[in-house]
Amino acid sequence: MYKQAAKIISAIFHPLLIPVYIMTVLLFMNTIYSYYPMSVKLYLIWVMVLYAIVLPALTVMLVKRIQRIRGVRLPRHHFLSIIMLVGACCFLLCALTLMKSPSLTIFRKVAVAAMLCELFCLGMIQFTRISLHLTAMGAGVAALVILNIIGENSLFWVMLISIISAGILASARLYMGRHRSLQLLTSFVGGFLICIVTMLYI
Repeated sequence: MYKQAAKIISAIFHPLLIPVYIMTVLLFMNTIYSYYPMSVKLYLIWVMVLYAIVLPALTVMLVKRIQRIRGVRLPRHHFLSIIMLVGACCFLLCALTLMKSPSLTIFRKVAVAAMLCELFCLGMIQFTRISLHLTAMGAGVAALVILNIIGENSLFWVMLISIISAGILASARLYMGRHRSLQLLTSFVGGFLICIVTMLYI
């Protein structure tokens, strides 16, 4: 039962979903971005879903299909490297798409932070079993912290929930035996710092 619960938690907080969650919160909670017309909101959500979920998922299916056709199986290290590189490219395209309007700066920063997190994981995977889940969650928590600091007080409880969720997710990944404590901590801190720098200086 606990293993199944850990799998569900990992699925809910899948790293590709975190940017979509952040954008949805910004657009539909009581923030300055919630005043955008519904058509704009739906467009922004669709752009993020396309680049954060649809294209990476299609890439995964394509790579697995090629492996089945050729009768070979890539080592996990190489498979993850391909997925991370494609993910970084997708988030870069997302950021470029969102450059159409200066008012979309915050959403562009979310996409850039996601791209940098992918590159961070791509680099770290050469040395340790980095956690994509906790890297993305660290970036998500950082984004909400920054937004609260700059005055989006309506997101305070969302920030607290995200911090608690990060702890629950880390426990789930530990329970499943996917990572060790230091790997999870490194991933979370890495994602957190990357997002802080992106939101403030990029």
